[in-house]
Amino acid sequence: MPRYRAIVLALALTATPSALSAQEIQVAISGFGGGAIPTADLVDVLIPQVGAFNFAHAAGFTAGGRVAVWPTSRFGIEAEGAYVGSDVEVVGILSGFAADTSISANLFIGSLNAVWAVLAPPLEPVALYLSGGIGYVSRGGDFFTGLDDTADIAGVVGIGLRYGVGPGWRVRVDLKDYLSSFKNEALDRQLEAAGGAESQLQNDLILSAGVELFFTPGS
Repeated sequence: MPRYRAIVLALALTATPSALSAQEIQVAISGFGGGAIPTADLVDVLIPQVGAFNFAHAAGFTAGGRVAVWPTSRFGIEAEGAYVGSDVEVVGILSGFAADTSISANLFIGSLNAVWAVLAPPLEPVALYLSGGIGYVSRGGDFFTGLDDTADIAGVVGIGLRYGVGPGWRVRVDLKDYLSSFKNEALDRQLEAAGGAESQLQNDLILSAGVELFFTPGS
């Protein structure tokens, strides 16, 4: 009898879907909005016997979208792009007078990231994930008019949390850090002629929230 019970059990497990069956590929599309928090100056300027001032992006808003492919429940590849409205503020002291003005500017950011779900099924509908990849940062607007080469390749790291609200959709919150460099030769030459300038490593934090739709192709 034990032999026959083992055979029946094996047949039942074969006929019944299990957690060990092949993972179906999942595709996710999302839109998001939020805020951008630059944490470094674009350029610091020191003019001997005249004064010092700096150019820095102000905090602003962002809006964009993402497309992701999840071969497994824990690992995915995600592409994102977003517009960031972030004026450039000029702050400092020149010849004893305080300078404080704002000039229209913006950024376009994009990245391709590997995503790893630290907390995933069977803990769904909640998932906590980490991401990292390569990005692109392009700066535009009135402040950058006439300046060439205002874009740079960036390193990107992030953390996020998503919650499955219902079949086929979920909400998510993400924090990403775009690490890039702003080094413009034309601007540097103008500022260095006046005294001295130092470009800074850019560290732009993007905090966003959005809705994500997901589906299994062919199902």
